[in-house]
Amino acid sequence: MEQTARTDRVIIISQQIDDALAGDVIDRIIAINDEDAYLSSKIKDYEPQPIEIFINSVGGSATAGFAIIGAMELSAVPIITYGMGLVASMALGIFVAGNQRLAYRLARFMYHSVSYGMEGQIKDHDDMRNEVGILQEMYDSLFSSTKLSRSQMDEIQRSKRDYFFSANEAVELGIADQVLGEPQEESQSKSNSFWNFSNK
Repeated sequence: MEQTARTDRVIIISQQIDDALAGDVIDRIIAINDEDAYLSSKIKDYEPQPIEIFINSVGGSATAGFAIIGAMELSAVPIITYGMGLVASMALGIFVAGNQRLAYRLARFMYHSVSYGMEGQIKDHDDMRNEVGILQEMYDSLFSSTKLSRSQMDEIQRSKRDYFFSANEAVELGIADQVLGEPQEESQSKSNSFWNFSNK
């Protein structure tokens, strides 16, 4: 009997990004890669199916987000990210880490500067400001392959604002590859539906 992959390849990020979520996501990505490595050694011409990450999150911990992105970048299995609802802050960084990035037509995206809050002495704040500056550079580097320019990011940070944009604008900025669910597509047959497309 032919062996097939059994590990669920759909990961949903629909909460604030923290260390617990990062642990769960990383564990799933590793498990899928381990399974595919095993099946590839047992089945001739085995072709792994991609991991699909559906994202609807306001963001959260930068370091937890970078941990998830690290697992994504180390994954031998291709990863498709889907922007659904709101994809903001660190969730946007995770979205752009996908090998293929698909935005649902009603999704909203948001970029802003890294923030922090703490108590302590002036030296503590100086140390934290330095660290936040490093995290900001790491975060901004995630968009180096997009059309979101360094000058645009600098202006957003100087103005201390949240930069919201649509799915279509995400494609224009090179942040998303394609918009899904356009109204004119609704009359197409189910063979061309969102769900079938996502499993190709």
